Amino acid sequence: MTPLEAYVNSRMGKPVRRRIACERLSWRLPQSLGNLVRSKVWNWPYRHMNSFTWQVAFEPTRPGAWDIFLEGRLITTTVPLREWIGPISRPVTIVAGGPSAREYPIRDLAAGERLVVAVNGAPAFLEEYGIRPDAWIVSDVRLAYQVETNFLHAVGVPLAVPVTVASSIATRSPEELANRPLAVIERVNQWHGVPSLSREQLLKLNAASGSPFDFPPAGGGKSIIGWSHRPELGVFSGCTVVFATLQLMVGLGARDIEIVGMDLSGTAHVYGEQKGSLPSSLAGDYRARILPSFELMHSALAGSGLRIRNLSPVCPLPLRIFEP
Repeated sequence: MTPLEAYVNSRMGKPVRRRIACERLSWRLPQSLGNLVRSKVWNWPYRHMNSFTWQVAFEPTRPGAWDIFLEGRLITTTVPLREWIGPISRPVTIVAGGPSAREYPIRDLAAGERLVVAVNGAPAFLEEYGIRPDAWIVSDVRLAYQVETNFLHAVGVPLAVPVTVASSIATRSPEELANRPLAVIERVNQWHGVPSLSREQLLKLNAASGSPFDFPPAGGGKSIIGWSHRPELGVFSGCTVVFATLQLMVGLGARDIEIVGMDLSGTAHVYGEQKGSLPSSLAGDYRARILPSFELMHSALAGSGLRIRNLSPVCPLPLRIFEP
């Protein structure tokens, strides 16, 4: 086990458990005092755990796996990412929600020659064509409701979500977590149950562990910009779920990936707007975060022989990023 693996898997130590106990007690206090207590409990380096649904508890069972409890009742046990859908041997199609997805021959995916990975609300769109995805990924806690509205379109489909999304779903649809292979994904340096590290500490630990993470020279800010060669240890968000999904797919062995509907326009979704949809920040994020993330991906994968194609005709990302 590398030093980084040892750190990530030192989950739920006494300092974390004390903070959780204080969080729960704080809700019995007057509102202003409770708010003050929680602001102190979840300041840095535990700030990434400050928006958690505390009637849901996560207990580590083995590296990468958790027991999920709702008010003391076991709901399900997650699987490590490596066991979630198994090693990938087929070409992969990632289906995102941009309107250009309708220009792709979606019905061809029914043949099963490609592994179909839906992100966010794409299962509803795929069902229009009688396609059931092989995997489903949501990376933003603000889309938890959108996940739930798509359960009807993705019965039993393996789902990968952050701890915060899983906890939100557990309070309303616990049976849906139990009735499918479920994997927890995490952002680098925002691991549930362990404190965040300073940049200097993180870089040192990464170097001592064989450099599973590639960082930008000036830092990525809350692990937004970067590339993870070991997604079971964390991913970088890139401010778009497709970027996190690419890290997961490459980490699981995919060698041929095409991306459908990654328009990055922020104007509409192919599956229609619904409750739980978000105001888009893509325009503001594109140059500051999204473009640098994909530029770093290109650098990190240079010489790997991977084939990644972006099939959106309107995506602003330069074509050179997806060239070998």
